[in-house]
Amino acid sequence: MSTTTIPSPSAAAGGTGLTFSGVLRSEWIKFRSLRSTQLLLLFTFVAMVGVGTFAAWARGKAVERFMELGPAAVNGPGVSPSGSPKLTIDQAISAANANGLNIYGTPIAGIQMGVLILGALAVLLISSEFGTGMIRSTMTAVPKRLPTFFAKAIVLVVVSYVLTLVSAFVTFLFSIPIMSSAGITMSLGMDGVLSSILLGGVYVAGVALVGLSLGTLIRSSAGGIVVLVGLFFLLQIATQLLGLVPGDFWKYVGQYVPSVAGGRMLEIGDKAAFISPLSGGLIFLGWIVLVTVPAVISLKNRDV
Repeated sequence: MSTTTIPSPSAAAGGTGLTFSGVLRSEWIKFRSLRSTQLLLLFTFVAMVGVGTFAAWARGKAVERFMELGPAAVNGPGVSPSGSPKLTIDQAISAANANGLNIYGTPIAGIQMGVLILGALAVLLISSEFGTGMIRSTMTAVPKRLPTFFAKAIVLVVVSYVLTLVSAFVTFLFSIPIMSSAGITMSLGMDGVLSSILLGGVYVAGVALVGLSLGTLIRSSAGGIVVLVGLFFLLQIATQLLGLVPGDFWKYVGQYVPSVAGGRMLEIGDKAAFISPLSGGLIFLGWIVLVTVPAVISLKNRDV
């Protein structure tokens, strides 16, 4: 006499056999299978490289101009460049860096395009599921919920980092002949170039994680993107206006907004009355935690 074994519903549905690697693979398939996502990533790459290449040309021209101005480029417009000796290339590069035209940061000059597009994509990755109701199917398949969030986060962080890294290296290669025409030797050995390329990917990946968290918290594509733009673009402008308010506190508060702190993380060297690159990185990390932790708690406890 034979018997037939019927698997339990949880096993048949993959409830007990569900692994994080399976959830991660599922989220990766969902991410890369959309043609619109593929085109958006391609557009982001082209935009970042295009802006960076133009920045290389503009910064090369700026260095040439500083060389022509001579001491006036360092001491201010009150010094007449007439009859003054020209600056050396190193002095001109230092003058450009002092004026915010960081030559070593040229490979990541288009990073703001990545911040805006990939940040918005991160919001849409989960807010669109809330909008269409697909999130209920997702959470039925993954009842613990948090593996889904972490899988989406890993996909976004890796894609954002790799895309930014590749874009920066391509921009770097394009900038070599452009900078060379201005007498600038652009190489990975130049102080700050390699670190800016590597940390640029970290910055964009961090913004993508913030975008995913905002989409989880707000559950609205439009609302999440508006808040993201406010955090990384408008808040900096608002704090600059606060600098007009009497009192030393308001002059320095703008350094602690996420875009400024994250941008400082990509720089090298100390600046007078300004946070250090390490402090900027830690502050940026604090902003990520500040948004991500409530998002995780919300996804775990709120109805979908």
